[in-house]
Amino acid sequence: MTLGQRIKVLRDKRGLNQSELARRCAVAQATISRLESGDLQDVQTAIAKRLARVLGVSLDYLVGTYEDDEPAQRPPQALARG
Repeated sequence: MTLGQRIKVLRDKRGLNQSELARRCAVAQATISRLESGDLQDVQTAIAKRLARVLGVSLDYLVGTYEDDEPAQRPPQALARG
């Protein structure tokens, strides 16, 4: 999931429109729109921190720090011994 997709999902979950999120984060509504549409993929750290705080998530979650681009290959489960 991209940064913009996360923002949109979280914004919708909190019942905010783009204008309200922008107001609370002190950014232009166009910035939120461009992030969500994928036209803007990089954002200044200060803005990302405000977005995370308003959306109620960590900065790591918002930017997908621990999300793999592809599903991880999981090793087969060891058989439980009884």
